[in-house]
Amino acid sequence: MARKYVRNIGLFVLILMLVMLIYALAEKVSSFDYLWKLFLLPALFLGAVAALATFLEPLFRVKKGINWIFLAAALLADQLIKIYLFSTDWESLSLSLIEPVFYIEPTHNTRGSYLWVLLNINRVPHFVNILLFSVVGFVFIEIWRFYVARKRNSFWINAFIHLFLAGLLANLTDNAFWGGSLDYVTIKPLYTFDLKDLYITLCELFLITELVDNRLLRRMLKMPREESRKLNRDFIGFVKRDLRISPGKKEE
Repeated sequence: MARKYVRNIGLFVLILMLVMLIYALAEKVSSFDYLWKLFLLPALFLGAVAALATFLEPLFRVKKGINWIFLAAALLADQLIKIYLFSTDWESLSLSLIEPVFYIEPTHNTRGSYLWVLLNINRVPHFVNILLFSVVGFVFIEIWRFYVARKRNSFWINAFIHLFLAGLLANLTDNAFWGGSLDYVTIKPLYTFDLKDLYITLCELFLITELVDNRLLRRMLKMPREESRKLNRDFIGFVKRDLRISPGKKEE
């Protein structure tokens, strides 16, 4: 059990440090006072999350389906923060959390997603964001259901889909009602994020942990081509059955 704690904490922390290192190199940050805070504090947070999740894993009874109470609570937490900030003079708000790295400095990302910021795409209609991320959500739900049906409904994969859906629902709500995402925690000069971004980050880490825990990365890399094709065909058939689409016959 101790090995699992070490593995999971190390996994969370190493992935975070790699991402932070890429950002720091891109921004050419070299200050030691900045770098140790940039790496250490998020590492402590994610290490604690990994330890808590590892502790809860054998105690948590995984159930079938989606826990809508959790999703409602997660979405409410994200939106209450934004409702409060929008009720204030958020544009001039600037609070130092841990200098010179962490600040509360809200910015309204009217592009609707950090993806468009990375791609430097300025004008994306919000209905396009809603449609696109709804399709992405459907695909991920189908992949999750297919995986659970064939493999296992573990603590890690269950946490992954719930955190993913919490982030997705918050993103759709932001695009539908706020005209984009109000991000508020700034890591200068790297990026600004909000609670839903934390959901998405954690869901990615939980998914990677599931892949490692179930030894799927090695299996996928060594999977013969024909077996990979059969898996793809099985997945497409699974989706068709969910949509009640029979081969060669359109749904009425």
